[in-house]
Amino acid sequence: MARTKAHPGRERRSPTPAAARKRTAIAHLKAAVVEDRLHLLYQPIVNARDFRVERVEALLRWRKPKQEQEPLTDLIWAVERSPVIFKLENWILDRSFQAASAWRGARLTSVRVNVNLSAREFPRADLVGRVTRRIDAAHLDPGRVGLEITETSSMRRFDEVADQIDRLIDTGIELWLDDFGTGHSSLEWLSHLPLHGVKIPGTFVERLRDEKRSQAIVARIIDLAHDLGLKVVAEGVETREQRDFLAARGCDFVQGFLFFDALPAARVPSALAGARAAPDTLSR
Repeated sequence: MARTKAHPGRERRSPTPAAARKRTAIAHLKAAVVEDRLHLLYQPIVNARDFRVERVEALLRWRKPKQEQEPLTDLIWAVERSPVIFKLENWILDRSFQAASAWRGARLTSVRVNVNLSAREFPRADLVGRVTRRIDAAHLDPGRVGLEITETSSMRRFDEVADQIDRLIDTGIELWLDDFGTGHSSLEWLSHLPLHGVKIPGTFVERLRDEKRSQAIVARIIDLAHDLGLKVVAEGVETREQRDFLAARGCDFVQGFLFFDALPAARVPSALAGARAAPDTLSR
């Protein structure tokens, strides 16, 4: 039986688990786009003092063939270093800006839409143009847009992004640091970049009732942000105890199922019609 001749340096190697996962994730994501199984939901962000809704966050969801919904967190993590992520973020920007423009016709003229953007976008020279062109195409005021930056360990050179951020802020766009405290250099981001605010991740909020350490961390984040002139959003608020703790510590905004589910774009105007109601009567 003939043997296949081996060539030095050309042996086939099995893909690593991470590489295999990435390849699978990209295939799943491309299939979801082709089969129109991607969609956006919008979760209101509530002022912790008067319970007005001033912002909504665009959240990406997909439908598997069996129609169950789930976040795309794992897929996004896997494809973050792939060019696919840039096409996906363009799609999210287009859809969320179009939705916000439609809400203007429903008299929601002061509600901002927050869109998540990987920090890997910022060194790209065309970032500002890509964002502003999509805002213009949707006939949307830049002052009604917020970008939530997800910090990554690979993005440490602040000189590469400072000009981009300055130009975005000059248009009236807000910039927030998402998942503050979970990245590798969050304090450096605060010291170098002119951000509008920070978001406390739901993992911290979830443990507020039972862990004094988490209570201390959340309280310090709020104090630090305020000392720097920044606003604070706490995500994942699901209980009155969490809400009361955050309000007592001076948190500016709260977001979570205690107040609103994530909603389809068409339902946002009607859901926000009574958004000044007492927190116990806000829609779930």
